[in-house]
Amino acid sequence: MSVADHVKSVTKHLGRQADDLRRGDLAHLIKMAPVLTRAMDTLSRAPVESGDEEHLLNLRQTAEHNTQLIAAALRGIKAARAVLEQASPASFTGYDALGRSSEIGATRPRVERRS
Repeated sequence: MSVADHVKSVTKHLGRQADDLRRGDLAHLIKMAPVLTRAMDTLSRAPVESGDEEHLLNLRQTAEHNTQLIAAALRGIKAARAVLEQASPASFTGYDALGRSSEIGATRPRVERRS
């Protein structure tokens, strides 16, 4: 197999990785990571011939694009985590038939008196 064939295989896997990143399909990303790693290992052992430089340059650009997608996904995850950490428990104040208010939904720590 030529370097061009190996590059085509790795590029195909990188394309799938990019699609998974765009969809947020983390389970498939994890599942396919070993497949991409094997393809990259096979490519790294292939003898480079004249004319392969263009194929390798295109592969590098594709990999750099995926790096940007991964960085964006990580920023999104960190931002979502920060929002969730600041969010208060889901609750609201409601009123019963006698007009007494009580908080509904969230549990409040309170001391219960018993006789």
